[in-house]
Amino acid sequence: MATVASTGVEEFKNATCAKLRDVRCPVHRQPPRIRFEGQSLREVTVNLSGCCSRLLDLANRAIGTRQ
Repeated sequence: MATVASTGVEEFKNATCAKLRDVRCPVHRQPPRIRFEGQSLREVTVNLSGCCSRLLDLANRAIGTRQ
């Protein structure tokens, strides 16, 4: 059975990944890569990487928008 904290982290991960689902670099056609670390929403960290700064800018904008 999942704890409330792990459920919240999973919801956060799913929502963040959903925001990035259609993001692609307009030059290289690559998607961003995202890695999550942490067991609770309070301690979760997000590591975002990609082929170039343009992709990272697009990904950060997408993450910052409300769904």
